[in-house]
Amino acid sequence: MSTVINRDAGSVRIAPASEELKAGVENLTLPDPLGFGNLMTPIMALAYYRDGSWETPRLTALEPLRLAPHTQALHYGQAIFEGMKAYRNLGSLFQSRSLLFRPYDHANRFNRSARRLGMPPIDEEVFVETLEQLVAHVDKLVPNKFAQSLYLRPAMFGATDHLSVTPSTEYCFVVVATPSDAFFTTPIKAWIERRYSRAGAGGTGCVKAAGNYAASFAAAAPLREQGFHQLLWLDANSRTYLEEFTAMNVFIRWNGKLATPPLSDTILPGITRDSLLALAEPLGLDMEERAVAVNELLDAIRAGADIELFGCGTGAVIAPVEAVGDESGLRLCLPAPTVAPTLRKHLLDIHHGLAPAPKGWQWPVGTRKQP
Repeated sequence: MSTVINRDAGSVRIAPASEELKAGVENLTLPDPLGFGNLMTPIMALAYYRDGSWETPRLTALEPLRLAPHTQALHYGQAIFEGMKAYRNLGSLFQSRSLLFRPYDHANRFNRSARRLGMPPIDEEVFVETLEQLVAHVDKLVPNKFAQSLYLRPAMFGATDHLSVTPSTEYCFVVVATPSDAFFTTPIKAWIERRYSRAGAGGTGCVKAAGNYAASFAAAAPLREQGFHQLLWLDANSRTYLEEFTAMNVFIRWNGKLATPPLSDTILPGITRDSLLALAEPLGLDMEERAVAVNELLDAIRAGADIELFGCGTGAVIAPVEAVGDESGLRLCLPAPTVAPTLRKHLLDIHHGLAPAPKGWQWPVGTRKQP
């Protein structure tokens, strides 16, 4: 999946924020505890697609967008997003204060999502430089602690104010950011969802369409009262095989191997998932992509096997699972994780510039040649 781009390619001119907005950033302090979404950066990036082309993104004040009540995305869900992070550089491999992780791969996936929903792609150089410029402008708000980050949320939605059931002719591209604490710092409990399905063949499960996540809310809401954190989805056809968590891809470690379900049109091609596949062999781990039956997993746990289940994604990085349950009353505890914490630490070392990584993964902010 990894996309390698020559940084010497022509720079893109992004309209900078005003001096007043820059001063506003300097007056802010990070909340303690940091949490997630408790403080939005006062600067966002914004661009519109009109008359067949994208305008140049600009950095502007974080403020409500003006939408007509008959804006297309509000009715037909033509909306996508990405989730990615900037980390404080804590190592000596780079001179930059902050690092983006695999931004061109996120740009590529963002455009795959756009095309699947009939939306115009945005130039990958524009996408990445917009992120770089936003992070550079709000650098003070990139947390300094290990595993904390500046979470970045690029999104695009149909902005045409018309009710006809057709793709929009105008689109809004926006990027907001929020300082973020580490997600899931302790093992989580996973609920095996047997009633609802996350995605069907030929649908949008392999892209980051906004509706994919809204469809999980009804199933997830009651589970929090029972102490569960994530839904573990099964395939829609047979309810037999593991697919993914709501916000993470799924891995198991068993019989000396790591396994993850193969990609399909119902499974999101996660950037963190792809990173683990690339890192497994150098770390001495056997890795395979194969179908994993839910009963295979449950039988192994019941038998007391040395088995490990964890999720991985941009938000969580890696989240070990300590227990699984379902609507039948099933409640099973898993052994303490052994591989997941090691993988998490190694990925975070890469995120923070403390360890080297394949070309294109660590992207220093602010070192691109400016016009």
